[in-house]
Amino acid sequence: MTKAKKITISILSLFLSAIFIFAIIFCILCFPIADTIDDEFISQDVSLSEIKANYQEVFVDDFNNGTLDVNSWNFEGSGVNRNNELQSYADNMEDGNIFFEDDCLNIVAKKESRNGKNYTSASITTQGKVAYRYGIFEMRAKLPFGNGLWPAFWLMGQTNFFNAQLWPVTGEIDIMESICGRENDNTVHSTIHYGGTIFSGSLYRDGGSYVLEEDKFSNDFHTFGVIITDRQMLFYVDDVVHAYLDITSPECDTFRKYDKYIIINLAIGGQWAGSPDSSTIFPNNYSIDYVKIYQRV
Repeated sequence: MTKAKKITISILSLFLSAIFIFAIIFCILCFPIADTIDDEFISQDVSLSEIKANYQEVFVDDFNNGTLDVNSWNFEGSGVNRNNELQSYADNMEDGNIFFEDDCLNIVAKKESRNGKNYTSASITTQGKVAYRYGIFEMRAKLPFGNGLWPAFWLMGQTNFFNAQLWPVTGEIDIMESICGRENDNTVHSTIHYGGTIFSGSLYRDGGSYVLEEDKFSNDFHTFGVIITDRQMLFYVDDVVHAYLDITSPECDTFRKYDKYIIINLAIGGQWAGSPDSSTIFPNNYSIDYVKIYQRV
């Protein structure tokens, strides 16, 4: 064997070894072993205030300083394209889809052209900055109104590999989604997505809905939240828990593997919300009073 051939084989061997080691590290960081299940079930006889008494606040942003805290929040940006939605998300404050008023952060949907889309809005996340595996995630907000508007408050799992998000492997928890307009302004939905692969999409989903009697979520501020333990998720609106989900099955292991970061966005159109029409008012605001996270004492 010639010297040149030996060198080539050595380089190839080193290259393949590096790929193998990289693959092992990637798998360890992206697909960890699930936590063991230790907690007790929270009974439906226990009130929300009694549950919260066992938790303490570990993160709060009340937006009173009139700025977006870059240590906590990111703009998800115009590169995001989900669900055949019609908007281009803001890349920064200069795009004009976030403003602060009355100690609230406002995401504003506009009918304007940007990046080849006819509508603009914003989506902010705490990815890579604020994330917890378990606890209470809560937001107080006043929702927009009108056909084709789709406000949401949700969680995604992030890996330890550059904070990567591998949906649905890392899980999705929709604390609050509202398909505004078309007589749906009094209803919010809570849903979890899990199982499957990055190629197949989500295999399973579960959740519930909450309906305001004789009112709309655009008329006043309401509190939306979820309590996450290693056994269950409890979704609530104001003081009412409206969904108790058992997540002890092996298919739900994803929720015991990854820390969860927050996403707050206002989508326009898409395959669930439908398109805006002549009755939809622009600009239209999604007002967030505060975001809080609690951990068990």
